[in-house]
Amino acid sequence: MIRFRVGHSWRRETPGPGGPRDAFAFELEGINVLPGANDEPLVRIVGGLVDAVAALVVDGERAGQVSLEDVHLELCFWRTQANEVQVCVIDLSQPPRQVRAPLAVELPTLVEATVRCARSFLRDVEQHRGDIEAELVSLEKRLKRLTGAVIEERARRESPAPWSAVRSATLHRGDAGAEGRIGVGFSLRDDDGRTLAWNRKTRAGLPPLLFDGELTLADGSQQPGLPFLTMMGLARAATEGGAKIGGQLVPPDQVYLGGLDLCLALRSRNPALGANPYVEALQVRCTDGLTALRQPVPDTTMATVSPPRSTPGVPLAAVGDVRRVTLQPRWSRPVALGEEGGRILLGKRWAIVHSPHAAHAFTRAGATAFRHLSTRGVAISPDGDAICATPERVLFFEGRGQTAQWFRDHDGARPGPGLEAISPRGASSPFGDVLVCPLGRRGVVGYARMSGRELWRFEPARTQSLTFSRVGSRVLVGTDGGTLYGVDASDGQVRFRVKAGLPVVREAVAVRNRALVVLNRGEHSAIYLCDALSSGDTTPAGAIVWTRELILSTPSSPVWARGHTWVGGGRDGRTVLICLGKNGQVLWEKTIPCDARTLSLLPWEGGVLVADARGAATRVLPDGSAEWVLGSSGDELNRAIPLAVRRRTLVVPGPVTRLVQPRGGRVLAELATGPRMLDLATDAKLTIYVLREPGTLETFVPGAALAVVPS
Repeated sequence: MIRFRVGHSWRRETPGPGGPRDAFAFELEGINVLPGANDEPLVRIVGGLVDAVAALVVDGERAGQVSLEDVHLELCFWRTQANEVQVCVIDLSQPPRQVRAPLAVELPTLVEATVRCARSFLRDVEQHRGDIEAELVSLEKRLKRLTGAVIEERARRESPAPWSAVRSATLHRGDAGAEGRIGVGFSLRDDDGRTLAWNRKTRAGLPPLLFDGELTLADGSQQPGLPFLTMMGLARAATEGGAKIGGQLVPPDQVYLGGLDLCLALRSRNPALGANPYVEALQVRCTDGLTALRQPVPDTTMATVSPPRSTPGVPLAAVGDVRRVTLQPRWSRPVALGEEGGRILLGKRWAIVHSPHAAHAFTRAGATAFRHLSTRGVAISPDGDAICATPERVLFFEGRGQTAQWFRDHDGARPGPGLEAISPRGASSPFGDVLVCPLGRRGVVGYARMSGRELWRFEPARTQSLTFSRVGSRVLVGTDGGTLYGVDASDGQVRFRVKAGLPVVREAVAVRNRALVVLNRGEHSAIYLCDALSSGDTTPAGAIVWTRELILSTPSSPVWARGHTWVGGGRDGRTVLICLGKNGQVLWEKTIPCDARTLSLLPWEGGVLVADARGAATRVLPDGSAEWVLGSSGDELNRAIPLAVRRRTLVVPGPVTRLVQPRGGRVLAELATGPRMLDLATDAKLTIYVLREPGTLETFVPGAALAVVPS
């Protein structure tokens, strides 16, 4: 007997934003095969389970997958030729492994258990629908689709011939330095056609890769099991120089070469596997590893199946309101991110994807412009200037140049990821422009752009975390101790300090020569406006213009326009938007249907546009009334992505990114970006750049548009 069980402790308290979180179990004969899943987002897990089983029954797929990301577990389903389903539990933490031997269950029993679990959960959560109404409606529709399907036996097709691939672990004698070195070989066996079950529409990417085999060394050592998972773990460990097979330490370059050959073998077997996210992630990791080691990367382009290139349509009119628009995919490229995810920076010439340890830049046509990798951090600006740190050196790269302009000794501190090139105010500095970047959570550092000399370093005492921004040539550093420092970019001298009793929780926002600063601890918040640059003897730098205390939890970053300031946050379980006047007085407060933890604000035409990480959005007019409201578009993203207005079209990031007419709130286009989207950016031509896990940059261009142009 199998059973999916959902915890009930959440029923004793009001669920937080995003729905209830509790334990989730998959019991087979009373034994839970999902260890540690004690705090999972139940709406997403139950919905993922319904989708995975529906893929087996309704869509005719052989593979299904449910991700429990908090505990790094993947519940994988594999349907055999009959009505039998093989269940595997995979742990993707380091090292990746199969938690227990595969289990066999009957498909009708699996469907019955899934339906029973989903119905029970919907019944229990009925009284807490509130903020998750849209997600529950979507779950009900998917459950209805599953319950209305008829379970049919798979069509008896001719079974594919068993496939195998072998790579020798012996290095060629002609290889440089082959003497005494250890190579990595593999033996792959696919007897039931797993590798052929993947296509570009398949959602479950891991089950087709759970084929048998082993990894081998030249001395006969073997690592049996699931070779793809083993190679994933070796590639991760190789970055730290600790890859081992059977107790033998393997050189990182041999691990990377073996990983690339494994990807090549899979893509030769099924070209569609080149788009599998797990195969892509392994190939990118191995390619970047060889690049960091300055080893030649094997040419695997012969196995690449390139999709047909779409032709961009007519560009949007520069004036007028857009009334209709379609989006077409332009190009897609794998990027190197590391384990921390990434962000998109749009400069004048490049689209840059950066993470704390890597930066990868592309031209607007999709060609690679440059790439920087560093073990101790990479700081980069939108123009492409980058500072890369190693344990002993810090290097500066200008634009797409492959040669460092200068390098200096370094103490191993981690710079970035942001970088600002600041021209000193007033008299020119003898060192020219100053490159300013955060230094981890310790402080801020300034380098001379021309020579690389460290001009200054500012590290506030007793600081655990800080915020970093700038107003003109003044660097603003806020600390968790509640102090805002104004540091001169030319010499690093502290020109002013503003002390408060609450921590600075958001980056200071520039308002001409002034700065808006938000403080918060628990439900106590405050916001003040201060002069960042002096305007004569009457208004010295650091002078407070106004201060306002507020009852808000998790306050958003404030925005300013036309003399008004807006800030949002939580209060008594509600999300509140507050508008402040020129002197900091509260003009009005408005309850809005968004998540207070992930608010994004954007001023527009005297009012403000508000959205959250679920894709819910609203426009609030200057008097506090809501002109239109959009509901959430799916599961919550990992972080809030800022709103953008381009060509008088509002881009609302979310699981389904929507292009909206700011006036009226009419949806012009939708783009399914998924809950695993890491970042999204839009340029002036309304080209949309989407960064997805595990590391793929995709672009979409307007394919057709209708605009009303005023005469």
